[in-house]
Amino acid sequence: MGMQNLLQILKKKEVLALCATVFMADVVMGIVWPTFSLYATSLGASLTLIGALSAVVGLTRILSSVPIGMFSDTVGRKNILSAGTLFFAASSFLYTVVPNPYFLLPIQILAGWAMISTFFMGMAYLGDIVASHERGLAIGLYTSSLGLGFATGPLIGGTVAATYGYRASYRVAAVVALLGFVIARRGLVGSSTSQGSTITRQEPANPRGLPLPARLRSMMEPNLLAASVANLLMSVVFSGAITNFFPLYAASLSVGEATIGSMFSIRALVSTLVRVPTGLLATKFSGRSLMVISLALVTIVVVSVSYTTDPVALAALLTVEGITWGMFLTSGQSFVTQHASNSDRGTAIGIWSTAGSVGATAGPFILGLIADGWGIATVFRATGAMVSIGVALLWYMSLRQHRVPVPEV
Repeated sequence: MGMQNLLQILKKKEVLALCATVFMADVVMGIVWPTFSLYATSLGASLTLIGALSAVVGLTRILSSVPIGMFSDTVGRKNILSAGTLFFAASSFLYTVVPNPYFLLPIQILAGWAMISTFFMGMAYLGDIVASHERGLAIGLYTSSLGLGFATGPLIGGTVAATYGYRASYRVAAVVALLGFVIARRGLVGSSTSQGSTITRQEPANPRGLPLPARLRSMMEPNLLAASVANLLMSVVFSGAITNFFPLYAASLSVGEATIGSMFSIRALVSTLVRVPTGLLATKFSGRSLMVISLALVTIVVVSVSYTTDPVALAALLTVEGITWGMFLTSGQSFVTQHASNSDRGTAIGIWSTAGSVGATAGPFILGLIADGWGIATVFRATGAMVSIGVALLWYMSLRQHRVPVPEV
């Protein structure tokens, strides 16, 4: 039955186009992110500034996720997704022309808009075009495309950076983003300003969406609140400890750029392999439970990193972290999409993104201060402590709250 559903989903041209678009976008992320802190350091950035650079992306997502989500509910997803690929192209190229690391700060705003407009609005688009019973598996396929992109990107970026320098790899990323724009414009359907988002006939939506007060009240919906807390915690791990400080920690142990890129590629590949199976599990088991399990496992991993100096062991821990990320990304996105209606799905995902942005903003900045004061290894121990407290809070919330699905409109 699962294979039949998968084949049915793969027959949808717009699903394949969406997966190809976000694949290209995550190739860009895979090229830029594993080496970005090293590039910023080469320009003279301090560890605190590196944390602040990541925090700018998070702050942009906090301020922009809900407005962009609301905008997509009104004008449709295709134009938003297309704009996101252009933001990726612009930011990747502009990284290469800055005279000092402080000029990277405003460019990070474009990177934040790019992430919201592609990855998160792509999830909303997918929720629009597939039936409710297909969403878990479809999101597994969607997140697998993301994982393949992030597995491919570090191989390209690490190789080009090692041979021609960081700037050359980021210009390659800009070209990849432009290819994503072409795919989005030619392959995605719908999205005129009068029609709103593209939807399935089984689940017609209100093109104008819900009134603003009703959308904002959805922030307090128990399921969305629990998922948002979980996303905040995982963002502290991924955007803080793993993306910003794992490459610096590995480099301090004399691990080269190409090897670091390979570590992230293996991590992303393994993460990708667990996403479709997690999508199948999400159709049968509680997405909230899967999120809690993945967070508990990643807490153990990040603390273990701080006590590890062997490169092979570090690569193994990063691989396990990738597995937990794949589990979380698929179960969390499936959970949010399933508990939102078509008329305000963009808004709900904007709220989910905003919560993650809080972690992506505060986490790297605080961890940057910790790294400057007590060393990079302490970053991973502090991250583990923060996430473990959050996991306990999330578990407490799950005991007190009843899941009340939002009916499809």
